Amino acid sequence: MILNSVTLNATRVDLPTSLQVAGKTERNDSDDAVRADNKAQENETLSAQQLSDLRRLQAIDKRVRAHEQAHVNAAAGLVRGGASFTTKQGVDGQQYAVAGEVSIDTSSIAGDPQATILKARQIQRAAQAPVDPSAQDRAVAASAYALEQRATIELRDLRLLEAQSSEASNQQSVDEQA
Repeated sequence: MILNSVTLNATRVDLPTSLQVAGKTERNDSDDAVRADNKAQENETLSAQQLSDLRRLQAIDKRVRAHEQAHVNAAAGLVRGGASFTTKQGVDGQQYAVAGEVSIDTSSIAGDPQATILKARQIQRAAQAPVDPSAQDRAVAASAYALEQRATIELRDLRLLEAQSSEASNQQSVDEQA
């Protein structure tokens, strides 16, 4: 059985140039002298700009992780492998999420249009779960809606066929009794 899957993406966040370069910032000799005088400190003191950039990166990380977790929670059993993240290293050496994605199973359920309808609705809820759905999330929701509509037509046709078959069977019983 081949499973279709789609990836729900968080909006990629553009970072200031100072955050795009992983690792250390430039230092001059006077900075080194100050650090040498303050060896008792365990953590380096960050400049106001570095601290501002770090706080922004932490806020982005929190928003991206919450976005992807909303997808995971709503998709439940449809998630294929959990959330994955693109990270950037902060001036503190930590990795922070700046983009993320969750892959989910979007295949129909063969021979069961009612189950497909329910699954399509769950996919729509998962795609629209974050407070700020991305363009990709909206596209996934639209595709799931189309899947739901196809399954609804299939279910209607199946019920119509069953009704016609039942009617024909009933007519045959009436004819046999007469």
